[in-house]
Amino acid sequence: MHALIATDGSEVSIEAARKGVALLNPTKVTLLTVADTSVAEDSGAGGFEGDLLSPTEAEQARSAILDEGDDELAATITAIQVDPAIVERKLVEGASGQMIIHVAGEIAADVIVVGSHGKGWLKRVVIGSISEYVLRHSTIPVLVVRHVEPAGDKG
Repeated sequence: MHALIATDGSEVSIEAARKGVALLNPTKVTLLTVADTSVAEDSGAGGFEGDLLSPTEAEQARSAILDEGDDELAATITAIQVDPAIVERKLVEGASGQMIIHVAGEIAADVIVVGSHGKGWLKRVVIGSISEYVLRHSTIPVLVVRHVEPAGDKG
């Protein structure tokens, strides 16, 4: 079984990766991080003011975002403790939900594993949810691992 595991390096996505590996026992794992580099491309200023970032600054910002993505992949690989020989790392740029679906099709994954922060319905409606997007648009099975905070951590 080939599992595509989406990760952003957060506790929630690493927990999902661990549980996904434990439940599915995949023979191949593709760890995917989607970097949103659009902030480096568009300063949002426009108009008479021009861009807020010079081309050099924009490229430095993009590079920093991609470096962070590499760090997220490395942290997840270390945390899930699987044989590195079955793991492929993939870092792509774009919108998270769409790119997860795209890459899953591109690599012919058997299942997609994503974490969910477990936010309430209002937050999902207002800001959306990557896991919900993937669940609704994927043509292959999706394992959504919901994060449950320990009783004492609800602040």
